[in-house]
Amino acid sequence: MMYKVMLVDDEYMILEGLKQILPWENLGFEIVKTARNANEAFAYLSEHTIDLLVTDITMPEMNGIELVRTAQLLGYHFSTIILSGYQEFEYVKKGMQLGVKNYLVKPVDKQELLETVQKIKEDFIEQHHLEAQQQAYLETSLIRWLNDELNEREFQELMEAYELGIKGPYIAVQVSGSVSLLENITDCLIKDQQQLLLTNWIHTEGHLVWIYQGTHQDLTAYLLTIEKELGNQLEWLIGEMVDEWQNVYESFEKIQQIAAMKNFYPDLLPTSQLELTGPRKVELSFLSFNQALMIGDSKTIECELTTIFDEMVSHHYDPEDARYIVFFLFTDIARQYPTITNSLYDETIQGIRNSQTINELHHLLESLLLKLKAEVIEKPFSDIVQKVVDYVQSDYQQDLNLKMIADELYLNVVYLGQLFKKETRYSFSQYLNHVRIRKAQQLLLNTGKTINEISEEIGYNNTNYFSKMFKKLNGITPKDFREQYHGEYTVLLRK
Repeated sequence: MMYKVMLVDDEYMILEGLKQILPWENLGFEIVKTARNANEAFAYLSEHTIDLLVTDITMPEMNGIELVRTAQLLGYHFSTIILSGYQEFEYVKKGMQLGVKNYLVKPVDKQELLETVQKIKEDFIEQHHLEAQQQAYLETSLIRWLNDELNEREFQELMEAYELGIKGPYIAVQVSGSVSLLENITDCLIKDQQQLLLTNWIHTEGHLVWIYQGTHQDLTAYLLTIEKELGNQLEWLIGEMVDEWQNVYESFEKIQQIAAMKNFYPDLLPTSQLELTGPRKVELSFLSFNQALMIGDSKTIECELTTIFDEMVSHHYDPEDARYIVFFLFTDIARQYPTITNSLYDETIQGIRNSQTINELHHLLESLLLKLKAEVIEKPFSDIVQKVVDYVQSDYQQDLNLKMIADELYLNVVYLGQLFKKETRYSFSQYLNHVRIRKAQQLLLNTGKTINEISEEIGYNNTNYFSKMFKKLNGITPKDFREQYHGEYTVLLRK
């Protein structure tokens, strides 16, 4: 990496001397601009960035100290070396206040300048190392957010680190392409202060993911401006818009579903490239359908399903778009009910392909729900994953974590986590919360225990956290669940 240097002095010979006095390129620096005055320097800074400014003190119109102070007020960031024809304590004092790295008296001593530049380079390397560590930490937190592994305190800390507000809505977005294209997109996003970026997948997976704060309408308009700026028609994958931060994982899940459709079921995609982001004729609530699936009551699930199909009918969805939506509904069912066998999965996909009307698609999913209700379908996990499932089912009241189980099984925790999510379609923490909340549902319906007692019995030490988790997954509070479903609950499939 070459660090960019700008030299500013009103004397031409001084500028030429500074260019020759050090082997700048060998030191890792590139002189990108020489300027004779502050106005010329600011004209360059308005369109370019620099890492190091070497400037004379005495210049017409604006001296070197004023140049540095004004640049800082305008938001330009760089290190500075001040040059002067004489030692002036007041200038040294002002320079120190502005963070100037060194104050050198003309004629410049070559060795002193060399040592100063080398020290500045060491500072740059250390700063970049710290920034890389900070970015890695932030991206790890973003990944945990997308995987539904952040608690409220951690989320607030994440937003504070990015200096962003915590208000939604939120939409997960993904774009794929060459490394150079994705880096250009990243530059555009950073310039527009889109900070919630996951760039570490650019080199490993060939795609960029970020979390947009705003509506689908605003996002669509923004994506068009990026395409116009880059001169490329890009393939954006856009998740569901969610209002609450803790549901961002559902938006990210929709991206993964679209990606899977592209790879395995391209015939289910709309023919228009613009429709790859998902039909936006109406904001269908997949989240509400997922919450109904979590509740597990047959009537609630059927009601939510009917609502979605009624919306598609009223907004005149054609069969192509309807098949696209139904694929998502089906994958949500398969995710909530991982016991669906491979043969039933393939049969349903074929049914989606062959359906020609919205009514056929509606009937297909209704039939699937009836099969789940009528049969005890078992889909065995691998021996390793089954052991983890057994741990959770038997010890969910305990303070469990995947590291503890991985050590018990003499397995690498990362490998075990990846294998578990591949087979169950949930992270370990998600699965544990689902098991606990389903146990809570049973206790709410079949016992007279208080919310506090149930919270403690299923492994939550904090009742408020339990209530928030219950509402997040079910869409209603424990109290409302008990009142609404006590004596009126028909389980779809006990998992």
